[in-house]
Amino acid sequence: MAADQVDYEDLTSMRLDEDALNELLHGRGECIFNWTTKEGYPVGVVVAFIYHEGKFFTTCAERRKRVPALRARPQSGIVINAGGKTASFKGDSIVHAPGDPGWEELKTWFYHRLSRLDVMPDDPYTQAFAKFLDSPHRVIIETDARLVVAFDTAKFHAFTLEAMQAMAD
Repeated sequence: MAADQVDYEDLTSMRLDEDALNELLHGRGECIFNWTTKEGYPVGVVVAFIYHEGKFFTTCAERRKRVPALRARPQSGIVINAGGKTASFKGDSIVHAPGDPGWEELKTWFYHRLSRLDVMPDDPYTQAFAKFLDSPHRVIIETDARLVVAFDTAKFHAFTLEAMQAMAD
């Protein structure tokens, strides 16, 4: 790469490939879940998530401030960052609560996967955690989100080194 060919402003080649994006989505991990306050300020918290059938699922106690905020303003964002790979999403959230249609089915599969009962069904801690999640004032937040940007820092690092070398030559 010649110095006059370096376009350090164009980072489109730093996108995550499909396999890396799928690894981020289907791994068990955490995300930063974002919503807005009634004053319009963005707020985010780190939470565990499950990606299932093209949607994100998270949980919290119903008394958390994000619950009434999302009921009033469902627009939300999700950022996943692991191992130098980042993906940002935006979409709309639905708050599911005990008594809602389909609640029993939703909480059964979600708590099963979030607690890891699906991979460690005989583990006492996992069993206890699944029961712990099933509290009367817990909600599940479903977010149908679309990818905004997915970035690979390893590609960025390699590009940066190459660009710096071209500038030095």
